[in-house]
Amino acid sequence: MLEKLLFAIPALAIGAGVALQGIINAGLARGIGSYVVAAATSFWVGTLTLTALALASGSVGGAVTAGRGVGLGWWIAGGLLGAAYVTMMTVIVPKIGIGAATAFVIAGQLITAALLDHFGVLGVSEHPLTLLRMLGIALLIAGALLVRFF
Repeated sequence: MLEKLLFAIPALAIGAGVALQGIINAGLARGIGSYVVAAATSFWVGTLTLTALALASGSVGGAVTAGRGVGLGWWIAGGLLGAAYVTMMTVIVPKIGIGAATAFVIAGQLITAALLDHFGVLGVSEHPLTLLRMLGIALLIAGALLVRFF
């Protein structure tokens, strides 16, 4: 139990970074006049950073070799989902605010995660969608609506 709580701390920090990223990318988009170029810039900087870290780790060759057995969808899907997220947050944040945008993103994540858990999709272990879990999701959606409209 304590180990799981320890992982909550960096998850909270990443959540704070995600909120900041939406504001920063929206500000960049305002400054340069393009949501897509702002999102692309975020990815360029991230790609350069991660490429440097990957090369410094010394495991790129082995990872690429091992990855040849993985389907092409696994190589592409994460990048496409990340691009969609960054671009849409860049568009949405100026329209409804970072709080509401983040609340709805988290609600969408929780709904999807609960369904993936329930059905054990894509290799995750099964965790049944109980009445209490559904109540938690409903409360989160209600919270997102309150953040947006009040």
